[in-house]
Amino acid sequence: MKKALSIIKKILGGAMYAIFGIICVIVLWLSIDKFILGSPVPSFLGYSTLTVETGSMSGTLEIGDMIVIKDTGEYKIGDIVTYLHEGEKIPTTHRIINYSGDNFVTKGDFNNTKDTVDVRPDEILGEVVMIIPGVGIFAEWVRIDGWIYIVAVLAIFGLGLLVLNFDDQKSEANEDEEACESKNDSEDNTQSEKGK
Repeated sequence: MKKALSIIKKILGGAMYAIFGIICVIVLWLSIDKFILGSPVPSFLGYSTLTVETGSMSGTLEIGDMIVIKDTGEYKIGDIVTYLHEGEKIPTTHRIINYSGDNFVTKGDFNNTKDTVDVRPDEILGEVVMIIPGVGIFAEWVRIDGWIYIVAVLAIFGLGLLVLNFDDQKSEANEDEEACESKNDSEDNTQSEKGK
């Protein structure tokens, strides 16, 4: 039973270390992409996440939804795309409703009129490939000031795993030591019996 628990602890510990490592790699890459490479919307493996902050796409995208976008490079009428006009800092996510020469005409699903400025292909950051309802509220909290709590929880969790791992190694060392002493005692007893 003790050995089975030890194996389960090792498997869970390994899985948690892997998850922790992946999170660290993603956070590091996103930080480099944003602060060093200067991307307006940081991405990992071509995917970016954004939070819907207005109701212009209501009915399809609601305030607080998280969207995942990917730069597919090919966009057509009906696609929901995120774009950033030159000189702007906040991206917009609207649907392509038409073409205007080489540019795209866009409109929010909830809006009565099309957008006043057409979108150039190079202004499109990506197409919406996934919608996660309501998760964006949590993501925004993490982005603004919740990240410190997440980091603290991960640090405590990582420390806990290290302590558990250390205890396991210590108890295994004690078991090995006891087994060795027991073996030595039995050898001593055998030798003393032979001496008689």
